[in-house]
Amino acid sequence: MQDRRKRLMAERVVRDLEEAFPPLEPGRQKYVVESDKYAFYLYDSRPKDDGDWTKTPVAKVSFIDGDHLWQLSWMPPQGRWQKYGRYYDVETVILIIKRDPVGCFLGENSPLSYIKYDEKPDAKPDAETDAKPDSKIDAKDEN
Repeated sequence: MQDRRKRLMAERVVRDLEEAFPPLEPGRQKYVVESDKYAFYLYDSRPKDDGDWTKTPVAKVSFIDGDHLWQLSWMPPQGRWQKYGRYYDVETVILIIKRDPVGCFLGENSPLSYIKYDEKPDAKPDAETDAKPDSKIDAKDEN
């Protein structure tokens, strides 16, 4: 009975995360939810040039049996999961990830911030910078 309860809870968490994070740009970006025996992982996935998809970690959610709490973790650029907080339900965890008050999951402190700046737009020449300065100074202008 305990295994069935855990399996149903796992299916619900995966479904809730998938519903809460639909793709922003279908074909160019999607969220992937994976789980193992201990935790649920939310990844941002984008296509590479060769057709494969990259996965960038967004959040890790795990259930603490002894405390009956959900632990939320984030991945800093150093590449090791860091604890963010413990919450009573998955809905609160999803709300924290979406609002991202500190920018750890989808904001400027997340690994996604590096992806956002990979594609640099072509710089257009500015008319002021392209104009050659006139080295001659009229005596009339100085007075």
